Amino acid sequence: MINSEHKYGKSPINPIRMSSVNESILFLNSLVTIDNKPILYHRVHTTSTLKSRPIDCYEIFKVGGSKEIFFVDVHAIETSDEVPEGYLKNTGIIIPTLYKGCIICKTIGVNFKLRNFPDDLI
Repeated sequence: MINSEHKYGKSPINPIRMSSVNESILFLNSLVTIDNKPILYHRVHTTSTLKSRPIDCYEIFKVGGSKEIFFVDVHAIETSDEVPEGYLKNTGIIIPTLYKGCIICKTIGVNFKLRNFPDDLI
C-alpha cells in the first residue's frame, strides 16, 4: 500500500505510468486543474527509482497559482488513465487564464528544461 506522501504522479515511487515519451506528452497536454484552468509544464530532469528505472520529472505551473513536480515513468508496460489528485482530463471546457498580460487558453509544455519557466513558454 502506498501512503499519502506518495500520491499518484507526485512521487518517484508512484509515478504516472506511460508507455512512451509521446504518450506522456499527450497525457500532460490533456490535463487541466480541477477548476478547468490550463497548466504549463516543462521537464526539469530525469531521476531513477530503487528499481533503476528512469523517471522524468516535470515542473507543473498552475496558471495564476503554484508549482509542483509530476513524476512520469515513460517505460511502463501500459499507459494509465489515472490522473493526479487536483487535476482533470480536459473535457473541452477550459477557462482561459491571464498570465503576465497573455491569455492562456490551453495546456502548454515542453519535454526539456526551460531556463526561465514558465515565462519562456508564452
